[in-house]
Amino acid sequence: MSTERAVVDNALPAQPARRIKSTFLLALVLFGALNFYLDFNTPIPFDQYRFPVKGWAWWAMNDLRTSADVHNVVLLGSSLVVSAIAACDANYHKKGLDLTQYHKAAYLDHRLRTTFGGSFSTFNLALPGQMPSDAYLALRAMVNCAHRPDVVIYGIAPRDFLDSTLSSPVDTEPFRYFRRLVNLDDVANWMFRTPLAKLDWFLQRNFYLYGKAMDFQLASIELTTGLLSGLLPVPAGGKPFTWWDRTKLLPNYLPGEIIPNAVMSTPTTLKEALAAYSDNTKEYQARYKSPDPLTYKTQIYFLREMAKFCRKERIELIVVNMPVTIENAMILHPQVFYNYKQAMRAICDQDKITYFDLCDFDAFRVPDFHDTVHMNAFGGTKFLDLLVQALTVDMRAASALALAGKELDRHFFAESRPDKRPRLH
Repeated sequence: MSTERAVVDNALPAQPARRIKSTFLLALVLFGALNFYLDFNTPIPFDQYRFPVKGWAWWAMNDLRTSADVHNVVLLGSSLVVSAIAACDANYHKKGLDLTQYHKAAYLDHRLRTTFGGSFSTFNLALPGQMPSDAYLALRAMVNCAHRPDVVIYGIAPRDFLDSTLSSPVDTEPFRYFRRLVNLDDVANWMFRTPLAKLDWFLQRNFYLYGKAMDFQLASIELTTGLLSGLLPVPAGGKPFTWWDRTKLLPNYLPGEIIPNAVMSTPTTLKEALAAYSDNTKEYQARYKSPDPLTYKTQIYFLREMAKFCRKERIELIVVNMPVTIENAMILHPQVFYNYKQAMRAICDQDKITYFDLCDFDAFRVPDFHDTVHMNAFGGTKFLDLLVQALTVDMRAASALALAGKELDRHFFAESRPDKRPRLH
């Protein structure tokens, strides 16, 4: 009797274990079936352009995709390009520019129009922190939303290839947004360098519920916010809690987020520009402290992928080595800086990319800069003047721009006709 009871007692724990195992397997099958169904039916129309953080990349794409304008030139690059264009245009327009809304390059358009004829409408898709991997994704995202430029002008600098503070392409703010807009299958091995990053990409790509987790989160936040606003309205005469209040209270919460009027470029005099100069040497000492050869190799790969994409889309790619101060170049070490410049020229020659080196220490000095790398309004104007001059003496670039100007002229002429249709003879 005791032996039989022992056998029964030993068997009892196995029943709950089998039940748990069966429940787990059933849940796994149901999860797989639901993912399979959603992959092919997608009943929820999520907006891929939505994102929890409205950073520089979000504002640029929001402006681009909601614009009816046709853009025949696009600018790519990091904050070096952003600073030069914004400061120059603030002085050109003689008014402050809100950089969440302003993505034009009015002075450049003026110079291109007066030099090559025709019409020019440039979209500035340069973004702070933009690496070649980000620029490549940004251009593909632009083409995906039916805005294909005729000419790309891409401003580069050593930081774009040698930044020690970034361990992989997925570390940047632009990448986190653009990955929602662009299929990464063909470049996944170069984008995702760690096993965890590769696993995350695989799950997002193959499992609907995992890949759409951010969309479900955004929908949940929107629903919760709406309910709370209805249940707990702001008292009459009360002051709503604003973005400005939050950044003061929690400065490290959503650090990449910006809102209208948060980032302004205002007109300046030469005296004011000289007084505002700041030394950011320590920042670049950290950026250049220990360049990673794999990061350099990866970003070169994406520069070449951009060239390949432009050839496929019949876009003229023009790469420009941006001016920096000699003080900044010396942080990198003279030989490394020289090797970088030689490598960029060699790569552009090999890939048949039009290349201009405008990093001239005699032409650009400290009074042309906000700090050791970012140009002020006067440096930005000088840079654009020299760029247009270089474009005129390069037959390939000049031909591409002259054709782009004429094509946009034809577009405007067609749009101005009453029926907007060609006449039949």
